[in-house]
Amino acid sequence: MHCWNKLRLVCIHLDVGNFQQNARQFAIGSAKNSIVHTLRYRLNWRQFLIVPPLAAGVAVFMWMTRERDGELPVAQNEEALAVRVVEVSKVPLRFFVTGFGRVEAAHTWSAISQVQGRAVYVNPKISVGHLVDKDEQLVIIDPRNYEISLAKARTARDAAQASLAELEARRVNILATLELEERIEAFLQTELERQSELLERGNVAQSIVDQATRSLLTQQKIVLEHQNNLNLIPVQRKTLETTLAIRNAEIEEATRNLENAQIHAPFAGRVSREAVALGQFIRVGDNLFTIDSIDTAEIVAEFQPQALRNLLITIMGGNVDVLSLFPGELNEAFDFVKSLNLQTTVHSTNFDGYTWPAELIRFGGSVDEQTGAVGLVVQVDAPTVPDPVTQRPPLVNGTFVEIHLSAPEDIQAISIERNALHADSDGSEFVYVVDEGSRLARRGVIAGTVLNDKIVILNGLADGDTVVLSDPQPVVYGMLLQAMHN
Repeated sequence: MHCWNKLRLVCIHLDVGNFQQNARQFAIGSAKNSIVHTLRYRLNWRQFLIVPPLAAGVAVFMWMTRERDGELPVAQNEEALAVRVVEVSKVPLRFFVTGFGRVEAAHTWSAISQVQGRAVYVNPKISVGHLVDKDEQLVIIDPRNYEISLAKARTARDAAQASLAELEARRVNILATLELEERIEAFLQTELERQSELLERGNVAQSIVDQATRSLLTQQKIVLEHQNNLNLIPVQRKTLETTLAIRNAEIEEATRNLENAQIHAPFAGRVSREAVALGQFIRVGDNLFTIDSIDTAEIVAEFQPQALRNLLITIMGGNVDVLSLFPGELNEAFDFVKSLNLQTTVHSTNFDGYTWPAELIRFGGSVDEQTGAVGLVVQVDAPTVPDPVTQRPPLVNGTFVEIHLSAPEDIQAISIERNALHADSDGSEFVYVVDEGSRLARRGVIAGTVLNDKIVILNGLADGDTVVLSDPQPVVYGMLLQAMHN
């Protein structure tokens, strides 16, 4: 405003100077015209009497309107613009960022039938909303067919085992017989040699030697047959062992089918879906019911990347390149975030004032294509157990909740109203401040995370600075301000 007043005074001064110059020229021109006209027409001498008064008037007018060097018209009083301000200072703040998500069971189990048959028992708790205990029996499928199959498999196994035992007995008998036959073969071999010596001395006939030769050959054939039978024993044993393995597999299959005919709850949970009734024929692959765990719940909370960045910068003290803090691997990046010991709490949007402690367990693994939000998974233990002290209700699956990630402790920092922060076209952030002369000035700042309706200033402001909250119009740096403290 002060600059505008000076400019206006200069313009007034120029206008006055132009008027004075034009007046002087007009007066001189009028005087010259009067004299020339008088001389030209040789007027009466009385007509010259008008010249002195006219000259005197022109002289007085020029003296009154003469320009005084270095002198400008007096400016009016400068007006101060009233603005709302606040004096900032560092205070302890608990920084946090808010995400949103829905409660889901950490574990969900669907009972898919692995056998077929008629349902001979259905637990009355198999109804949506009911709680079931771990290992509680829920459904029994008619087991008779699988009991018969198991009995057949066991009988076939016993037969295979008997065949193996019989084969072993045969092997022992063959070994004993072979030993005896080999002894007979040795005796006949000796007898043939003796008869051959007697034949050389002429004591026996050739027919006796021939008979001994035939007897030895017959015995050698018998020994060979026993040896061949003994060599077949390993092959026969392998076949029987394979048959026994098949029978054992049949027994295991029948046993598993018999066990699968009875369905038990793998963990304590709440029934979220049912599709089975007493007497219903169940086929392999039928989905009978679904149970959601109640011991833990998970929430995939979506956070804006800029908000997470501001929180990390605030915790790290500002002026930090967040990207340099994260290694290349996603698991290592999550480990770094975990090392900051962020406090995680779940806040219900339906029940004000109730919170559940939670734990940050992993990244969601993807970014929302529409909003660009980053998913972080938090886990809540015993979400369905009411708290008798705080009267906190159970955290039911499907509930829409807020998740707060906060710094582990309070941090001394300056915060201002969000509308007091401005940005240039290039993204540079700044605020308006009141300088020592009560005039408008600009101050570049670095902003951090947002806390409700305020934003944290990491750099650029100090204790005692006066920040302009209202938007001055027009913005003229150096204009006089009237500070009105908020």
